[in-house]
Amino acid sequence: MSSMVEFKVEVEEDIVKEYGKDVMEKYLQEYLTKAILGLAAKEILDDLKTIDVNEEGWLRAREKAWDNYGKHYFLKVSSKV
Repeated sequence: MSSMVEFKVEVEEDIVKEYGKDVMEKYLQEYLTKAILGLAAKEILDDLKTIDVNEEGWLRAREKAWDNYGKHYFLKVSSKV
């Protein structure tokens, strides 16, 4: 697990009065969550450059996933027709 860094954020009092402390805290938390997800997505995309999805193991995994879960997608599409 990586180490943590603490930040002190100062916000003008008028802004906090206008939106409320809870709303500001929620906004900051959502912003940080999106940033973390963005970094994770970037790491995944970087990893995908080194993976050959056409190798035998991946082909078997896709076939197994379709065998196990494909019927769910088929039922959803069929029920909308």
